[in-house]
Amino acid sequence: MHQSPRYLSPWDASLESPTEKHPCHRLPLPPPTSPNKPPKKSPSKWKKGKLLGRGTFGHVFAGFNSENGTMCAVKEVKVITDDPTSKECLKQLNQEISLLSELSHPNIVQYYGSELGSDKLSVYLEYASGGSLHKLLGEYGPFKEPVIRSYTRQILSGLAYLHARNTVHRDIKGANILVDPNGEIKLADFGMAKHMTSCSSMLSFKGSPYWMAPEVIMNAHGYSLAVDIWSLGCTVLEMATSKPPWSQYEGVAAIFKIANSKGFPEIPNNLSMDGQNFIKLCLQREPTARPTALKLLQHPFVQDQSTVEPTKFNLVDDRRRPSKGS
Repeated sequence: MHQSPRYLSPWDASLESPTEKHPCHRLPLPPPTSPNKPPKKSPSKWKKGKLLGRGTFGHVFAGFNSENGTMCAVKEVKVITDDPTSKECLKQLNQEISLLSELSHPNIVQYYGSELGSDKLSVYLEYASGGSLHKLLGEYGPFKEPVIRSYTRQILSGLAYLHARNTVHRDIKGANILVDPNGEIKLADFGMAKHMTSCSSMLSFKGSPYWMAPEVIMNAHGYSLAVDIWSLGCTVLEMATSKPPWSQYEGVAAIFKIANSKGFPEIPNNLSMDGQNFIKLCLQREPTARPTALKLLQHPFVQDQSTVEPTKFNLVDDRRRPSKGS
């Protein structure tokens, strides 16, 4: 009887090998793919809105989290591999991401996340809709002293937290300090910030000239956390006058004046004696003579006068300050 030939499927459990010595076992086939269709990218939960401004790192937009409804600020910088400026911006933005991702404080802008696309890096941050102190000063003029006291206390709180972690901001100024609608301060722009080790001091020339400490300009022996205290003093003056100290000078002349001046910049007489004393403490030319942020939080300028002993903060040459009880 003639039998039909048996045709074997490639999926048979065991096949005869060509050599007839070893059985062949079926192998799973890879899933079908299409070379013309790239893998699907999940859509971002962040939606970009209107342009808020142009900063050091490119553009800043308003943003919206489509999953939980929160607002955010979106920093975007283009990725151009052969452009030195783009590389520096990316380096500083990555440094900001690295630092902010480890920080959590009510007076420091909160980091939400970041996304790297084919041509841009997007960083999602807490949105302070009031804008910067610099912007508010431009719109409304110098602040009244109660506002300066409140803002200064909050800036100090953020700095004390940073300094306790051996981190120096290096660019404290009105343009880098944000305000939310409730008057809550947020330290921002950490692209210049640096974590310090116990055996190192900063030697690079970073910061904004009018707010820059003399030791940064001189760059002789490095510098420390005290540079932020100097910049804070400059920022208090900025809030009181709408201008940074020594703003009557420009460029090299301003830098020379800051580095070599023996006295204080002009301090407005309408500031209280506590306010004037606070600024002078911050603007001590010797870095070690400047109080720490934690110490300054006890200063009567940022506290209820009844709870602090003012004489602890007197400067030797500040004889205009009335004695306690006068």
